[in-house]
Amino acid sequence: MQNSGENEVVQQFLDQVCRHIKVKKMHPEIREELTNHIEDRIEEFQQLGSSKETAIHKAIEEMGSPDVIGKSMNETHKPVLNWRIALLLTIISLIGIVGAVCIDVSGSSRIPDLTARKALQIGIGLIFLVFFYFFDYQKLKKYSDQVFFLLLFMNAFILMNSAMINGVKGYLALGPFSINMLYSSVLLFLLALAGMKPIKEMNWIHTIFHTFYRGVFPLLLITYIGNSVLYGVIYAAGYIMMMWFTKRNVKQLAVVTMIPIVAMLYFTMPHFSILKDRFMTFFQPIGNYAYIQMKSLEAIQSAGWFGRGFASSNPGLDYVQSDSLFPYLIYCFGWIFGLITIILIGLFLGYLVQLLSTVKESYGRHLIFVVLFFFTIRFAWPILMSFGFLPFVGMELPFIGYGGSNQWIDLSAIGLVLSIYRRKNMIPAAAFSSSHLSSSES
Repeated sequence: MQNSGENEVVQQFLDQVCRHIKVKKMHPEIREELTNHIEDRIEEFQQLGSSKETAIHKAIEEMGSPDVIGKSMNETHKPVLNWRIALLLTIISLIGIVGAVCIDVSGSSRIPDLTARKALQIGIGLIFLVFFYFFDYQKLKKYSDQVFFLLLFMNAFILMNSAMINGVKGYLALGPFSINMLYSSVLLFLLALAGMKPIKEMNWIHTIFHTFYRGVFPLLLITYIGNSVLYGVIYAAGYIMMMWFTKRNVKQLAVVTMIPIVAMLYFTMPHFSILKDRFMTFFQPIGNYAYIQMKSLEAIQSAGWFGRGFASSNPGLDYVQSDSLFPYLIYCFGWIFGLITIILIGLFLGYLVQLLSTVKESYGRHLIFVVLFFFTIRFAWPILMSFGFLPFVGMELPFIGYGGSNQWIDLSAIGLVLSIYRRKNMIPAAAFSSSHLSSSES
């Protein structure tokens, strides 16, 4: 007698079920799970005295309609869009467009045609978002090591051959566009780390090597050569977070984190006097940086609940298209507008946190952790520095500030997150449940 998995009646039943399930990669697991369920019932019927053939037909009949089962499973495993994140992203981006229009009309920006440039950058970023939304993110994992090495090589080459712009090196010119590779690489480095071999699987020799390779070398490029302490600190914090998730024990974690921390402190030494001035200015507001911070607070305090009106001019605010855009928007539209913006950003980050409990696949969860960590800093710092709670640094709000080509990276990252959510029910071994069978039987 044939094994039930090879029986023609069983195969016809499985074929009919899978005909309704559009996610082809789920077919092998669904067939295996259904076959196991059928075999269990066949064994039970045989123990009650039925012949093999009779038991098979009874088991198939008990399963219910293959069309109903197939349609139910197709609904469960079909790709889904997280509309809440997509909607919040749209609203937050529209706030950025409104801000650009206000600046253009008021004549406050040194960038000509700011609205058109902003719209173009968002348009290009949306193309990247859509691409990564439909791209199977799991295919990126096997290239994580190559991406990390390529980023190291590209940054070394660009930093050695690029000029200093606004005190920072690492800009890559692509025709009319200039890409800040330091900003882009921080997020890309961390995303690559999420897919690389976890340190808990390494011996001590490999642990030490990868501590320098993954922890020290990027900091050398970003902080020491690239002249950016801020991006270096963000990368160091993200690196420590990823090491925590993939550690073998506390002793190993201490080694892989303390070496990069010491290296970071050493690479920061050439910038010590500047950092000292920044912090002294923060605690004792005197000098140029204090002027920017004080003007930001003045703009917010003078706005009132409903602001000074659309496209109001405030000559005291510098970098109004980027670092000072949030206080400028409050100055124009009032405290209520600022509060609504903060709530929208909080909801956006909150829904990213919620994804961590929804997505079960480990690589996808690590990617979401990286994006959540990165955007939490990128949103929180500009808002807090506008109110005087953090030192003033060159950092604009994602999707709202002008950002230039940085928006490509920001929108690509959200496209990746949406891709992870889209496929959360399409990953074998992640979502199959016998509830399909019970629902079809009822």
